[in-house]
Amino acid sequence: MSEDSIFNKWKLSSPYVKWSTAIIAGWIVLILLIQLMNSMSATLSMPTECGEDSMNCFRLAHDETSYASGDLIALKFNATLEEAQNVVINWFDEGILSSVISVEGEKMIVIHGVVHTQFWFFADDVFISMECNGNLVELTLHSQSRLGMNDLGENLRRMTGFHADMTAVKWSGTACEG
Repeated sequence: MSEDSIFNKWKLSSPYVKWSTAIIAGWIVLILLIQLMNSMSATLSMPTECGEDSMNCFRLAHDETSYASGDLIALKFNATLEEAQNVVINWFDEGILSSVISVEGEKMIVIHGVVHTQFWFFADDVFISMECNGNLVELTLHSQSRLGMNDLGENLRRMTGFHADMTAVKWSGTACEG
């Protein structure tokens, strides 16, 4: 083996370099394992409620199924379904760690997105359903972690931010018809 081989350079490198490399490599392996587990536990359709005593779920709805939503009030706006759909999709698109997986429905639109947490990149499923009720579009928000028993309040923080973003939108005032 030549003295310029990677193996020899590794043997001659300082312990600081070796430990740093080992920590980074370990983190990458953990991230890859988390992503593998994330892909096996995706929720494919919007749940109708959070599980009893769940500590990794958030729901804000106009019916009696709100869960772990703090003092947030269910969202409804004087806007069209198309306008609300575009605003919600833009919210996902503007997030660095979020993306839209699917958009389904006509009279009731359900947007399924995924948002990854920082550092560990755990995937959380986020569902936003919207439908006309009277002349208003009503949104139901559901966010839950794919892995783990507790999200350490991440779903509430995320959806509180979403709630604030939607409340700040200057909606058209056009009546929702559907």
